[in-house]
Amino acid sequence: MARPRTARLSREIIGRAAIDMVEAGHELQLVPLARSLGVSVSSLYHHVAGREGVIQAMRQVLVSQYIRRLPQTSDWRQKIRQEVELTWRMYADHPRVLQLMLTVVIDEPDVLNIYSVLTEALVEAGLPEAEILTTIEVIDAFVFGVTLDALSPDEILDPDRAGGTLARLIRDHPSGAERNRRVFVRGLDLLITGIEARVREVRTDS
Repeated sequence: MARPRTARLSREIIGRAAIDMVEAGHELQLVPLARSLGVSVSSLYHHVAGREGVIQAMRQVLVSQYIRRLPQTSDWRQKIRQEVELTWRMYADHPRVLQLMLTVVIDEPDVLNIYSVLTEALVEAGLPEAEILTTIEVIDAFVFGVTLDALSPDEILDPDRAGGTLARLIRDHPSGAERNRRVFVRGLDLLITGIEARVREVRTDS
């Protein structure tokens, strides 16, 4: 009698299954994950280094799906916009996965390349090298915050409990995905304006 075929396992298969589990609202645990794949927990360890390895596999899957080669541009502002837009879209589509990704070190070449592009853009802008990593961390914090904002209710503020100008603004304000998109666009505009202002300040002082 032929032996039963065993489902082939890979980092990608594990990563996709883990994404599905988390997006369905379940906690990421290795035993249920292995069960959903029809394998033993020990089989997972042949491809990933425990729970942290699973999270890295999840990020690898998303990066391969979302991150692509972008059109070349000589404008540092556009470079930042392009990279941040891709990163935000990836996380905004999977906000629950983002919460796990924040707990592991970034070592994937494709993800590190995003940070390299941001670094080069800020160097081109004229930002002092001592301020570049902190500025990138500020950009990251903004993207993460807007992403988690996508988990908020469609309307964050209750117009019936507010009064005056605030109540009117709330009623006229977009909700849901449109509101989240506006937060992202406005926030990115403010960040780039702030970088421009800082560069001008540095040039004036030098």
